[in-house]
Amino acid sequence: MRLKSIQLTNFNNYSSVDAVFHPMVNALTGKNGMGKTNMLDAVYYLCIGKSYFSSGDKYVVRKGDDFFRCFGVFDFKDGNEEVEIKVRPGKKKEIILSGKKRERLSDHIGQFPCVIIAPIDIQLMLEGSEERRKLLDITIMQYDRPYVDAILAYNRLLKQRNVTLKMFAEKHYYDQTLLDSISKGMYTPASIIHKMRKQLIEELSPVFQKYYKIISSENETCTIGYSSHLENASLQQLFLDNLERDKIITRTSCGIHKDDIALMMNGEKLKNFASQGQLKSVILALKLAQYEILSNKNEHLPILILDDIFDKLDRSRVEHLLSIVASDNVGQVFISDTHVDRVPQLLTKLKVEHFTFKVDGGQLEKIHS
Repeated sequence: MRLKSIQLTNFNNYSSVDAVFHPMVNALTGKNGMGKTNMLDAVYYLCIGKSYFSSGDKYVVRKGDDFFRCFGVFDFKDGNEEVEIKVRPGKKKEIILSGKKRERLSDHIGQFPCVIIAPIDIQLMLEGSEERRKLLDITIMQYDRPYVDAILAYNRLLKQRNVTLKMFAEKHYYDQTLLDSISKGMYTPASIIHKMRKQLIEELSPVFQKYYKIISSENETCTIGYSSHLENASLQQLFLDNLERDKIITRTSCGIHKDDIALMMNGEKLKNFASQGQLKSVILALKLAQYEILSNKNEHLPILILDDIFDKLDRSRVEHLLSIVASDNVGQVFISDTHVDRVPQLLTKLKVEHFTFKVDGGQLEKIHS
């Protein structure tokens, strides 16, 4: 699977752009703020159906406009697939695959597997558990359809349960039968989600350790594990044990919506003492492990997007990472870098075929092939 071309209209700082990509590696160079990340986000948007960097579509549309459009042509062994996404914030998103409209965003996820690595991923290590759950979810969603349905069902009922608990508190009224009717619907999807997340962590763990050993020049040991309330009790039992607490705080205190990835370094929590360099190595290892898992689960090699990950790395480390991502085990790659010549020169040295694009003020110019 390769993204042959892309057309953007009113996407972030791009008023209109049309580009043809190399099937192997595409390097986007230019100063900060010129649109490199926006172009990479557009590639991700076509694959996943939403932005990686913006919390909502209203932040993606170009300032002064009221809609945006992404159009891409993906090349498969048996032919091409055209993807068109049209968004007018406040209205239903239109996703059209080779002329056929997708009814739901969830129907699109997984058709074009993709992994992105970006500076904002540091949040995975330092912030709350939500970002780490998102990593698990977006990975599994790209290869398991029942998981998507389970997540949608669980989240819908979780919201309903929380609203009901809040209503009880406000009206000084309690209906156990009503709460049970909502809770019961959550048991099966929670079990599915727990099982799939646990399985993914078990598969990720050795691959993660492999990449961390390759990437890191340190001697420390770094491991990942799975932390979940459902490891020790069923959701039904958790709801029963925490009922009085849930009534007081008016929200659901236990469940798979509290799951986390346990990241440890030398037996201690990673975020407690890891350096910036160590955190960056962990992120790279985790995302490359995610890529390998998706490669094994899908018929097609995923697209790999690297946004400015070479910043503050020495040239030898950059060359080493490029040799990993430009191997036969990796599909099409998109890379951004503020250094105009660094990545292109190293790709040439490694004899990797590529296109280089100069990005300047929302304009994309191919300068090397």
